[in-house]
Amino acid sequence: MSLDILTRAAGRPSTLDRAARTVEAVALSGPAPAVRPGPAPDGSAGPWVEELDAAGADLSALIGGPVLKDHHNVTDAAVGTVAGARREGSTIIAGLRFDPSEEAEAVLAKIEAGSIRGVSLGYVVTTWRPAGTRNGRPVFVAAAWKPVEISLTPLPVDSGALIRSTSAMTATTESTTDPVVSTRTETNRTIRSIATAAGLPAGWADELIDRDADADEARRLAFEAMAKRARPVDNRAPAGSVTVGTSYEDPTVIRRAMADALAHRLAPAHVKLEGQAVQYRGHGPMALLGQLLAARGERVNPWDRDALLTRAIGAHGTSDFPALLADAANKALEAQYEAAAPTYRMIAAPRSFNDFKPHKFLRVGDFPTFRNLAEGAEVQYGSISENRETVTPGEFATGIAIGRRALVNDDLGALADFSSLIAIRAAQFENATVYGLLAGDGPVLSDGKALFHADHGNKAASGSAIADGIDAAVQALRAMTGLDGAKLNLRPRYLVVGPAREAAARRILAQINPTKAGDVNPWAAQFELVVDAEITGNRWFLVAEPAQAPTLVYGYVNGAAGPQILTETDFDTQAVKVRAGLDFAAGVIDFRGVYSNAGA
Repeated sequence: MSLDILTRAAGRPSTLDRAARTVEAVALSGPAPAVRPGPAPDGSAGPWVEELDAAGADLSALIGGPVLKDHHNVTDAAVGTVAGARREGSTIIAGLRFDPSEEAEAVLAKIEAGSIRGVSLGYVVTTWRPAGTRNGRPVFVAAAWKPVEISLTPLPVDSGALIRSTSAMTATTESTTDPVVSTRTETNRTIRSIATAAGLPAGWADELIDRDADADEARRLAFEAMAKRARPVDNRAPAGSVTVGTSYEDPTVIRRAMADALAHRLAPAHVKLEGQAVQYRGHGPMALLGQLLAARGERVNPWDRDALLTRAIGAHGTSDFPALLADAANKALEAQYEAAAPTYRMIAAPRSFNDFKPHKFLRVGDFPTFRNLAEGAEVQYGSISENRETVTPGEFATGIAIGRRALVNDDLGALADFSSLIAIRAAQFENATVYGLLAGDGPVLSDGKALFHADHGNKAASGSAIADGIDAAVQALRAMTGLDGAKLNLRPRYLVVGPAREAAARRILAQINPTKAGDVNPWAAQFELVVDAEITGNRWFLVAEPAQAPTLVYGYVNGAAGPQILTETDFDTQAVKVRAGLDFAAGVIDFRGVYSNAGA
């Protein structure tokens, strides 16, 4: 394919009156059919065709309505008003009057230069009329609808909705006699731009270019491609059976798959791309947003990123975009958080927390022991002491704001970094919180004594090296008794040290081949080694199996494990605020499962 030299002949729209600051535009070029994904206005599933009936338009709300420069629903976006509107057959013609502001002057200059040629209607439909089918799809006509604003755009969805070159032109004439003449190279560029904005592969654009398709056909096919959702067929189902599965045209299902794809983009090393998410591989947030809005039946321009973002997070938009980001960030964060694997989870027992109130937990021996029950005798019920340890959850949070420019540019670098760093930060925070309970002699328990106390039998009288003190530590845990005096016979499970005593701990646990019985290492491979930098100096601990004798406990409110991301839109800046919250609890509920030695 030879390369053409890109040329563009620009002509000044003859309806433009610079002195009066007015121009005429074709607001609707006819029925302007657009393929929409289901559900249709009658509730049926599957794609459908939307058409606008100029005769059913209530133009009263449009006259005097705003002219917006870029679909922003903010005061700075307003550059004029609709001075008048009329019908000409199946088209709607609008007269636009621009105000004397600098923003409006800049828009007028672009209209005069021909760089802004398109317009886009914002409207509300109150009555739909079924109109048969087209290409197997049901057609619904907006029989009663109300246009409320006109926005200027370089690439309108309705290809005939353009600034008028002469006041006598119809929409059809406008589209065929426009003074701007595009070469094949420009058309090819437009097709590739449409493919990129719609999230379609390069091969899709190449096929259209190879058969000399025009930009209007590319736009139509792009809409159809976004609306189309393949429904898997279960070939294993026997004849005559009915299989009920997931509707892949449901916007909720679509958003879930998109979130999976974005999560893979945020954390490719931790989130696997599979299932319906595969079709969104490499798609940017704006492309996904355009498809999602189209799936909800909205009339969108998928290659106008700024307009898409405004409709999604603006004052009158939906919550699709913040929710999509939140879903993706949470999936990525969950995977990264699990990969962080803080060591405290090995020595602490998980517990459930229903709210932020203090929670009491049973200790070893709190439950009455079994007693012999003679025939016909009643069970003797014991009671649980109210003098139990309590653990109170806390609410912790941090966050960032992703600016509008970064969102329009599809720059997810900040969010990707945030999800990765918050996963690491949350794991570090939890780890430090739990190990902080072991600092010094630990917190004071309900008996008025510290966690590590001579009366508890879980503290060495003086610091010693691991090799010298491990025998006493094992004996202390084995000899622990419950509240009722029952022998617990606790089995030591973890040897916990800081970096300063890692080498000594590994020597204690190492397998050796002794030459005589006295050289046998009785503790070889008897404990699991836990090394954590939160433990400083020479101190070391011996910890029993948490499920047998829980001392340290941790948990999350309402089962929300790890940090949770929420998003919201800042009304003033239209930035997306990303908040990471952590509802975490950690505490000590008993002294029997941990032995402490200051080390030497």
